[in-house]
Amino acid sequence: MSLTNKKKIRGWKRKIKEIDRWFEANKMPDLSYFEVKGEEYVKIRIDPFTRVTGRVPPDWYFRLIIQKLVLIHNLWQEIFDHRKIPYDLQIWLNYPNTIRSEVVCAKVDSFDGARDDYYRKSSKNKPLPLSWVKSIPELQLFTWQVHDDEDLCFKQIEELDEINNLQREGFIEEKVVLEGRDETMYSKKVGNVWIGRMDKVT
Repeated sequence: MSLTNKKKIRGWKRKIKEIDRWFEANKMPDLSYFEVKGEEYVKIRIDPFTRVTGRVPPDWYFRLIIQKLVLIHNLWQEIFDHRKIPYDLQIWLNYPNTIRSEVVCAKVDSFDGARDDYYRKSSKNKPLPLSWVKSIPELQLFTWQVHDDEDLCFKQIEELDEINNLQREGFIEEKVVLEGRDETMYSKKVGNVWIGRMDKVT
């Protein structure tokens, strides 16, 4: 369960400056990591929201973060376009777990390719929250697809106590194949994530 700012957080001016510091530290992609791992990403790392489990920032503060995510996306797009390699650059906007939002860039096989295995597509087509769209017009330059934001656990079948606990918490058991191995996965939908892509220049 995600908690909004029910407890008072002091020093909002300082917290706003933390967004700028986080942006400056992440506005350039790590190209070496991209070459080795096949992807590069920026997670939101702003105290105390990433230090306190389940806590999310108020909407007005998150909208400031979205603005920086869009700027990071645009800077990365210029850099990866210049490299003339196939890539799939995405913005993830999660709700209500907004602190999970990211910018992600993945290697793909062709210039019109896409990597779509991060999240499962939602069965219901929901639009972006209106407060985001009204505050950040640049979001309308992206094509958005809504997916399920899920908590996932992978457990050995003999751990029956943990499995029972997961099922009591609403997790659903599924049989999946990961890297050629049969696995038991437990999933629980905790919200939505909108994945946005801007048309690329090839």
